[in-house]
Amino acid sequence: MAVRICMLLHEYYPNDIRVSKEASSLIEGGLEVHLLCLQRKGEEKEELINGIHVHRVAIAQSFFWRGVWDILLAVNFFNPVFFRRLNKLQKILSFSVIHVHDLPLAKTGLRLRKHFSSIKIVLDFHENYPEALNVWFAWKKNPLIRLKNKIFFGYKRWLAYEKKMVQQADSVIVVVSEMKKRLQTLYRPQNTKLLEITNSETIKFLDQNKIPGIYDRQQGDFIMAYTGNVGPHRGVDTAVQALAYLKDLPQIRLELTGKLSSDSRNWLESMAKELGVESRIRINGFRPFEQFFSFMKYADVNLIPHNRNGHTDNTIPHKLYQGMLIGKPVLVSSAPPLKRVVEELDSGLVFEAGNPKDFAHQIRQLYTDKTLFERLGNNGAKATLEGNHNWEWTGKELTQFYKKMLDNE
Repeated sequence: MAVRICMLLHEYYPNDIRVSKEASSLIEGGLEVHLLCLQRKGEEKEELINGIHVHRVAIAQSFFWRGVWDILLAVNFFNPVFFRRLNKLQKILSFSVIHVHDLPLAKTGLRLRKHFSSIKIVLDFHENYPEALNVWFAWKKNPLIRLKNKIFFGYKRWLAYEKKMVQQADSVIVVVSEMKKRLQTLYRPQNTKLLEITNSETIKFLDQNKIPGIYDRQQGDFIMAYTGNVGPHRGVDTAVQALAYLKDLPQIRLELTGKLSSDSRNWLESMAKELGVESRIRINGFRPFEQFFSFMKYADVNLIPHNRNGHTDNTIPHKLYQGMLIGKPVLVSSAPPLKRVVEELDSGLVFEAGNPKDFAHQIRQLYTDKTLFERLGNNGAKATLEGNHNWEWTGKELTQFYKKMLDNE
C-alpha cells in the first residue's frame, strides 16, 4: 500500500513554487502526495496536477470572503472547514504525515492528531510569519484595516501561537539556518526536529521559453532587473534612489516587473520624478508568469534589495538561486541569509540594506569591472549547475528526511 502524505496550504494552487518542488520530490521518492488548499471560482474541487492529488475547499472565492475567513481563522487559529475535509480524507486515505505549509493551518493540522494518534505532523515555515505580518501590514493606511490587523494579526498573538505549534509538532522545516537558530533560541524545542530545506531552484528552470526582445534594449544599455511583487518593504525604493548617484552613467537603467498596487506605482513614479531619473525607470507591472524567466535572463544584474527586518532576516527568495542559475551577477541587500549565500559562493555583491549610495557604488563596480562581472556570474552558475545549490540536491535532503521519519514509525 502506498505511503500517503497530505499537505495543507492556506492559499490557492497551483501558485506556490515551494509546494510544487517539495511535492514533486516526495512523489519521485515513492510517496503519494495529496494537497488540501483553497478553491478559486472555476477551479475543480479535485484534480490531479503533476502527480499531486489536489483537494480544494471553497471558502474564499472572492477578496471579501478571503478577508472574512482570514479573520475567522485568526480568532482561535483554527479552520473548521479545512479540518472537516481533512478528517474525512484521513478516514478514507489514512495519511501517515500531515505536512502543513506555513503557520496559519498549523493548529488545524495538529488537531487531527487527537483523533489519529500515530500521525506525524510536519510544519513547513516558508518565512518568519509573525514578523511577516508586521511587514505586510505596516504600510496600510485605512484606519479600519489597521484596527482589524491590530486586533487579529498582532505580532505578539502570532508569536505566542508560533511557539505552541513549534513545541507540539514532530518536525519543523525552515528555509534558512537563520530561522532555525531563531526557533532554537526563542523556544528551545525539546522533542521537535528542525530541518533546513532552502529555496534552491531546479536546473530545469533554464529550459523555459526565451523571449530575447523582452526589453527595449538600446546599444550600451546596462539593465538592473527587479522581478516579483513590488511594495514598500521590498527595498525597490533603494534601487530608484540609487540612480541619483549614477547620473554620470545614463546607460544604467532599472526595470521593475511584478504585481504592484496603484499606491506603490504612484509612490515610485513620484520618487523617480523628484530625483530626476524617471526616464531611466520602467515599471512593467504584472506580467504572465512564463515571461519572468526572460526578464531575469536578459537583464545584466538581478536585484534582491530587501529592507532588513525580522522577516527578511529569516528567509530567502527562490529568485536568488534563479538569478545565479542564469549566470549573471546578483546584487543583494545585507539581509543575513542573502549576504551569507552570496558571499559564500562569490556570486554577486552586497550593499547595505536601505543605503542607495552603497547600492550605486556596487552597481558601478559591476558596470566598470568586466572581469569582476564575469567572475561573479560564472561562480553563481557553477554553484547551482555543478555544485549542490540546486533543487536536485535539496529535494534529496527532503526525501531522505521523510524516509528516515517513516522508517522509524
